[in-house]
Amino acid sequence: MALSQEEEERDAVDLLAQARTRLAEGIAEAGGGNRAVLRLTDEELAVIDTEPMDERLVPSPHLAKMPEDQRDTAVATALRSLVSRELIEVANIEEIDELIRQQEAAEARGETLNERAPIDIRLAEEAALVLSLRGSAERVLAADLTASDDTSHAFVYIHAADLFLVERVTSGGMHLFTLTNAPEPAAELVQALVDPFGVAETEGPEQRLSPDALDRDSVPRSVRRVIDTALVVGQLMVLSDTEGALVTTYATGKEVMTVTVDEPHSPKGIVAQTLSTRALRRKIVKLLKLPKA
Repeated sequence: MALSQEEEERDAVDLLAQARTRLAEGIAEAGGGNRAVLRLTDEELAVIDTEPMDERLVPSPHLAKMPEDQRDTAVATALRSLVSRELIEVANIEEIDELIRQQEAAEARGETLNERAPIDIRLAEEAALVLSLRGSAERVLAADLTASDDTSHAFVYIHAADLFLVERVTSGGMHLFTLTNAPEPAAELVQALVDPFGVAETEGPEQRLSPDALDRDSVPRSVRRVIDTALVVGQLMVLSDTEGALVTTYATGKEVMTVTVDEPHSPKGIVAQTLSTRALRRKIVKLLKLPKA
């Protein structure tokens, strides 16, 4: 007898829960900590991630800067790289190779070849695992970090109290995937981006800021000084079905300050504070905690 849609969805949820448990247990048995699982370029990720580029949560900085008429060739070349690394198997690889040769020849003549071929792809286990964990997280901590001439990103896909996938995206379009079974090592990876100079030494008093007076002249002088001299500015945001916390970080050459909004219309309002290394780690770990059922 065929299962109803509700039963199929319930079975899928159960299978996902079992897979998460087995994965977390496997990491624990291997000694825990951060486990690097995969590195992909923008172009390689575009091969296996079929979601339209303008609808993706995670940016592709290198591919986005590339002229549109060059992207197909770049992605086709990345396909060959994935095959050589045995991350994918392509059943019709000879047809794809021929199309790439034709595209390269057309480019050499200053022409554009718009022909496409369907790709029959089978993913290696680690690539399939990364895609599955990226698309099935209950909550995501998104981090954007901006320096004077550089922007990087990090995404922590939160699956359970003992299962996290961290994706770090460099300004050059490299995606580094790491698995961990605890929030502390996941927070460590994010903290390295927020405080790249390792200068979070002083934990200062909380300073409450009025949402109605956030212009430069209204905030306290000590807060304005850090903001004005920040070398790296970060923004950490919890993405989930319910609105989560927003933390903005300012790292100077001497200290790190956070400006925190726990939730929209929070009774605490907006709180600014310089943090020590331990306090900064605790704040990031808190962002990675799943709400109590």
